[in-house]
Amino acid sequence: MTARPNPAPIAVIGNANLDLVGGMLDHWPEQGTETFLDRSDSRIGGSAANTGLVLQRLGAVSGLIASAGSDMIGDMIRGAFNGPFDRIADTAGASSVTFGLLHGGAERSFFSTPGHLDAFGEAEIHSGLTDWPLNGAWALLSGSFALPLVRDKSSELLAHLHVRGAKTAIDPGWPDGGWTAANRDRAWDWVGLSDLVLLNDKELLGLTGQSGLGDALATAETRLDPSTTLIVKCGPDGAISLYAGQRHSADSPAAGIFDTIGAGDAFNAGYLAALQAGYSAPQALHAGCNVASAVIREFPRGNGPVSLPPQRGAA
Repeated sequence: MTARPNPAPIAVIGNANLDLVGGMLDHWPEQGTETFLDRSDSRIGGSAANTGLVLQRLGAVSGLIASAGSDMIGDMIRGAFNGPFDRIADTAGASSVTFGLLHGGAERSFFSTPGHLDAFGEAEIHSGLTDWPLNGAWALLSGSFALPLVRDKSSELLAHLHVRGAKTAIDPGWPDGGWTAANRDRAWDWVGLSDLVLLNDKELLGLTGQSGLGDALATAETRLDPSTTLIVKCGPDGAISLYAGQRHSADSPAAGIFDTIGAGDAFNAGYLAALQAGYSAPQALHAGCNVASAVIREFPRGNGPVSLPPQRGAA
């Protein structure tokens, strides 16, 4: 990646845990039996950590503000995020683990343990940001709905980041309990405090209460502040952006991919890294799709360099 000289860094704030991924599983086994899967992967996961790892692979100036438990999983997380802008808080006890089972049609099932993530909150984030150069930086709050102590303080955190001079972004994930009226109100409050909102298509449907993507985009357009960019990630169908009444779209490269875990997080990394490198917003949309496709083609996931695509014309 060719970056601008001395670019403002990208802060990614949120969850880091261990992902154990296996597949393929076509049917649920009977209790008390053993099932053999044909492939598996063990890797650092969590939406924020996934984005942070891809930013590293892109060579972006960035850092992760997260936490880790006091076990070998925590040691893995701390070992992967030991750069000058990384801030990993120590939490006593076991680290969180997510078990991901891959099914046909790119479907997935997840089982997660709470572990250290239930103790990660506003205090750890403020401590990690104490000496962080936030003025002019992008600050992405990732996975708020998966972090109980962060969820209830996300509005205050976004406001604080603005006061510190950061450009704010949020990718809240899917809410526990679904898109209830309370969760929608909470998420719309976050949208109003963010310069950049990153959702997938199903999350946008849930947020807006609509059943079709066209209606969901129209509803969101009526509620977005003109200064806010909304990105809707549509998996193999690419991505759509809304900003100041203008829409752009980008295609995802065609590929037979079975492990799509972390695709949206990789898109976030590609999009933000492209902005940091001086790409226009429509060009960054294409970059996000290309980076996500490149990352999720790998199984097991790699850790080698990834490149942004060449800059191209606006969509």
